[in-house]
This record gives sequence, C-alpha cells and structure tokens, in this order.
Amino acid sequence: MRQKSIWMTAAFVVAAMLGVRSARAQNQKSGAPSSTNPGSSSGYGGMPVPAARGVGSAYDAQPYDPAQVEPDTNTLSGAENFGVGSLQQARNIFDPSITVSSWGQSGVPGTNGQTGLHATSLIGGGLNFNRIWGRYQFTTSYRGGENLYYGFQKNMPFHDLVVSQDIAWRRWRLHLRDDFAAAPGASFAESGMGGPGLVGQFSSTLGNSLTTVAQRFQPSETIQTNQAMRYRNTALGEAEYSFSRRSVFTFSGSYGLLHFTDAGYINSHMINAQAGYDYLLDPKNSIAVLGSYGKIDYTGTAISTSDYVADLAFGRKITGRLAFQIAAGPEQIHVSGAGNGSFQLWTSSVNSALTYERRRSGLSVNFVRGLSGGSGVLFGGKSNAFSGAVHHQFSRFWSGSANGGYALNTSLAPAGAVTTNFHTWFMGANLGHQMGRHAEVGFNYSVVKQDNPAVCPIVGGCGTATLQQLFGMTVNWHLRPIE
Repeated sequence: MRQKSIWMTAAFVVAAMLGVRSARAQNQKSGAPSSTNPGSSSGYGGMPVPAARGVGSAYDAQPYDPAQVEPDTNTLSGAENFGVGSLQQARNIFDPSITVSSWGQSGVPGTNGQTGLHATSLIGGGLNFNRIWGRYQFTTSYRGGENLYYGFQKNMPFHDLVVSQDIAWRRWRLHLRDDFAAAPGASFAESGMGGPGLVGQFSSTLGNSLTTVAQRFQPSETIQTNQAMRYRNTALGEAEYSFSRRSVFTFSGSYGLLHFTDAGYINSHMINAQAGYDYLLDPKNSIAVLGSYGKIDYTGTAISTSDYVADLAFGRKITGRLAFQIAAGPEQIHVSGAGNGSFQLWTSSVNSALTYERRRSGLSVNFVRGLSGGSGVLFGGKSNAFSGAVHHQFSRFWSGSANGGYALNTSLAPAGAVTTNFHTWFMGANLGHQMGRHAEVGFNYSVVKQDNPAVCPIVGGCGTATLQQLFGMTVNWHLRPIE
C-alpha cells in the first residue's frame, strides 16, 4: 500500500511534466478576459465574470493590485462565501507543482502520547487548471502526496481535489462542484496534510476562505482523532435566476459523506437544501432572506439528526478590497433513534465571513455556529468554529503568513442532560522566500491542541491531549514560471 501511494504520486508528477509544454503554448495564445459587467460588485442580472475559483496568481511576488481583480459573483443565499474577487491573468491555466517538506514533529496521535521529536517528511504535488470557453468555465485544483514517518508509524497518503463547472446564460447561472479529500487527520487544522503552517505557504494572496463552502453543506471535521484514514466528499449543485440587476433567487443542494477506513469511528452521510432571495441595495451592499433543511444519517445505526434554519443576511463587497457577510437566525434540531429517545432542540445559526485586502497585506476571519455531523466522534453536535488568517508581503521575494482557529463541539442531548464537550485549537505560521522564477522555500511551524472529555465516546480514539507541534522547511517548485 505504501509503495502504491508513492508510485501514484510519482505518476502524477511525470504526467504534469509531459503536459506542461502544450499547456504553455495554448495559454500564450489566450488573452486576459474582460469583465462582462464592469464596475459591478455582484453580477446580478448579467453574465458572471470569468474569474477562476481559487486558481488566481497564488505565487506572484508583485504587490497585490485591486484594479486587476475580477468581481466576485457569489450570492448571500448561496452555498459559497463572499470573496473580494479573483486575480485572473489568463483564460487557460495549467500550473503543476512539486512539494518536498522535511519536519520535526512531536505529540503525534497514535504514538501513545509520546512527546519526543520525530523526523517526518512529505513528498507530493499539486495542479491548478482553468479552462474558459464561451459560457462555460471548468476549474480543477488538486494537492496530494505521501507522509513519511520513518518507522514510528506507517506512512499515510493524502489527497485534496476540487472540481467545478460553471455555465452562464442571460438570467440563469448553474454551478456544479465536487470536493473530495482523503487524509489521516481532521481537516479543521489540515492534520495529515501538512498542517496549518504549510497551508499558509500554499494559500493564494486572496486567502483560502474566499471559495469556502459553508459548513452546513459539508461533513464536519472540527474534532481531532487518532491517526485514521478517512474519506470526505461533498457534491454540490447551485442554480441562480436573476429577476433584475438588483434581485436574484438561488437554490442550492448537496450530498456529503464522511467514511473512516479504520474501525471505531462513526461514519455518516448527509443531504442539504437551501433557497433564498437576494436584493442589491446599492453596488456594494445587499440583503437576503433564506431557509434551509438538512438531514444526517449515521451508518449502521437508526440515529439521525435533522434541522430547519431561517436566516436574515447582510453583505458588503468592494471588489479587490473588502468582502463581508453575516447570516443569522433560529435553528430547530430534531434527533431520532438515540439511546435517550427522540427529542428536539432550539439554537441559533450563524454564518459570517470577513476578508480585507491591501496591496501588501490582508486578513480573513470566519465564524460559524450550528448543527454538525459530529466529526466521526459524536452522533451529531452543536458546533462553534472560528478561524482566521493574515498575510504580508515584506519585499519582492519575502512573505509571511499566520493562521489559527478554535472549535467548541457539544454533543446533542435533551435539555438538562449531561453533554460531552471538545475544545480544539490550532495555530500556524510560515515565512516564504521566492527563489528564481520557479521555486519557493518556506519555513513552517504548526501547533494543535485539543481538550478531550474524561471518557472518549468512541473506541477509535479522540486524539492526544498533548501539544502536537511541527516545524521544518518546505520547497515548492512550479513548472510554470512565477511571473
């Protein structure tokens, strides 16, 4: 299994090297696209701009220029958060990369709480691909590789793939997206995928949160576990209809699953549907009303959770500079098939995000509250999750970033009953230096900590309560020159 994963990674790298020559030639023939709705901050009532979702100039050493950003087209009542826009230099992008990391790591889950320092490495690669033709846009983003633990535990692969397709007509817009991940750790702190420090090196200048699918549309992984391979997938479909340049109706639906290959964890699958109406107050501000329904079933059990949410939302966009949104309202949760019988809970639902960009610096902050799937540890839970990131370009070749997050997960129980709580937090930092036209070196640091209950509710293990630290160096080499 270990050799198979390494050979799969090597095969991907070879394929990328063979394909880059033809992709470069094709890209040189394509000019930069022009916005079909200049000056608009929303895109209502017009063709969505051809902006790549998460495939912008992630490694450009030049200062960030808001004037070159294409407007964001996400709606308040949609499944994806607002963004300040996308940097788009070419209609067709083919950008493979190779990554080699070497770290020291302590407090690794599954090593019986050992606090000693262990040598680890990561060998992998990535691909950003974007293709626009007519009314269609196809985008793929991939990152994956192999974690090498040098004998203190078995090597583990990881994969993170996002594929999306956009189709735009005069009044209709259709967005299809699939997010797949396979990793030996929870996605909240990028455990098993390099940690938050390495993710900071890979983040674009616009931040990871710009095309993040809202929490209710994807399986939750905000609780750390012992090292255990899991597969997570979210298939999302979204349709928008513009009544006018000021108003739009959006309907979104998704199917998600979380499956562990190791015994002792809780597998689940979920469906969600959401509909809402947006109204543009002026070119920068909008409001919306939305309602949603979700249901989560837990494999091999009769337990299921469902919820109903009604939200009011407000958003503000300044293309290239600011993106802010907040949606809040009551949430009703139904639990059936549990050991303590069926019951009902009332809570509040919140989804908020802020992104602010300047020429050399920027920040992004997110807070979400509501029902979650329990992260493979609980049969559903109430989750409060906060995450944030900052970045700064010190000079033409030196840049830095830092990120962090905190999550509180509480098990579902009737009013007055005892609950189980998990407190999880992480921090990461990265200092990067561009070397030549193709390579970038980064110095990474990550720390993750979780406070577990006295008794872990699953036999697979809730992760170590000691500090998990990781520090080292990463070299990222792109076949496409860094312009």
